[in-house]
Amino acid sequence: MRPAFSASPDLNPNVLESISGFLIDWDGCCALDNKILPGAIRFLKQNEDRVAIVSNNSTDTPASFEAILKKEGITLPEDRIILAGILAIDLAADTGLKRVDVLGAPTMLDYAQSTGLTVSEESAEAVILMRDVTLSYDRLERAANHIAAGARLIVANPDLTHPGENGRIKPETGALLAALQACINLQSCSIEIVGKPRSEIFQHALGKLGVPSSAALMIGDNPATDIAGANNVGMRGLLVGKDPSKTLNELADYLEAL
Repeated sequence: MRPAFSASPDLNPNVLESISGFLIDWDGCCALDNKILPGAIRFLKQNEDRVAIVSNNSTDTPASFEAILKKEGITLPEDRIILAGILAIDLAADTGLKRVDVLGAPTMLDYAQSTGLTVSEESAEAVILMRDVTLSYDRLERAANHIAAGARLIVANPDLTHPGENGRIKPETGALLAALQACINLQSCSIEIVGKPRSEIFQHALGKLGVPSSAALMIGDNPATDIAGANNVGMRGLLVGKDPSKTLNELADYLEAL
């Protein structure tokens, strides 16, 4: 019998043989700055019929990720690319909101409008907060005053940062949430956080794969969102560490030998 998988000794052959679905993070696990890592290419090709991407990304759409993957010869349908930004907008649309102020990338504003939401700087019923790389003082002031006036706050994810190429730190949605918290007391406001570690995003992905949590493995780089969130819904987790490509290659080797 093969020894336990060195990156996570509790993932012995019996455990890995029981896994019928994989959930995998994007930033810092599959890719850096949307450039797919070699180990991720191999792992995704090996398991493309039983894997879902589950990411707190709030600047891209499933279609854009599908195109990136296709260039590497990986076929993954959009419905198995689960992104927190998309889910945040869907939540606003599904709960009957009409007018929203979106702090996010132009692609996210376009998606919000495609759901029937009106993106407005005035009289917003909700503020949808995402990773907004062009956030200005005026936009921050406007959002703070919408919330102070009673607008709901829907947050794509609580992440403060995510890793970029060459070890660079990329400020995330949680950093912008901290800026809002410095302006107003969010504890007195209506606030909903959509992405990991919330259980709903994991359950959504499991539903798309059609597997129970006990037969799935979450692979990620963040112990507080990826691993703790997975554990909370009864899933095992694999933390990739500082060299995700190496870990994914080792996992692919291990799976091939089962």
